[in-house]
Amino acid sequence: MKRNHIMKLLVVMSFLTLVIAAASSVVAFPDNTGECGNSGCHDTLTTLTLTTNSTVDAETGVPFVLQVDAGNGAEYIAVKGGWADNDYFTISEPLVQDDSTNDTNANDGEISVDITFIPISNGTYTIRIWAAAGGDLARSFDVTVTVTGESGTTPPPPADLIGIWGSMMVLVPLATGVILLIFGYFALRRD
Repeated sequence: MKRNHIMKLLVVMSFLTLVIAAASSVVAFPDNTGECGNSGCHDTLTTLTLTTNSTVDAETGVPFVLQVDAGNGAEYIAVKGGWADNDYFTISEPLVQDDSTNDTNANDGEISVDITFIPISNGTYTIRIWAAAGGDLARSFDVTVTVTGESGTTPPPPADLIGIWGSMMVLVPLATGVILLIFGYFALRRD
């Protein structure tokens, strides 16, 4: 090989190594997307307070509002997809932090927020709401919602975003490496 080819090959291999090393250092914690009491992050379930309307009758496509109050040191209120039947609703405020603009309670460790839900399809569902704080503190509250109305459609199943992310973390670096090797091959052949 010519000296020029060796230098180009070293540059391409170094860049490939850098891309693979950078991609492998990206770490996702899939458990952090799980429910607060099941993820291992917030396991103490007795200290925080969490209240809201307990039973709701709603119509498909018609918004309704739940006022959610958390206290005794609460730092976050979360209503995320994938928890209970939350995927059957469009949720206006999936995460509210204490003293954020959406928190109507000015006291530290207390959160009050109005969350708007829009039902996607008919049925009886459970909305699961979590409050969480440091020191492994968490508390959940389930709200039963009976949805009636014109539409009887069932929403598509939720996407497995963690699985998609995991696949991308494997495929993107490999595809990048293959593309760089192809470019390196043609660059060496050209000279």
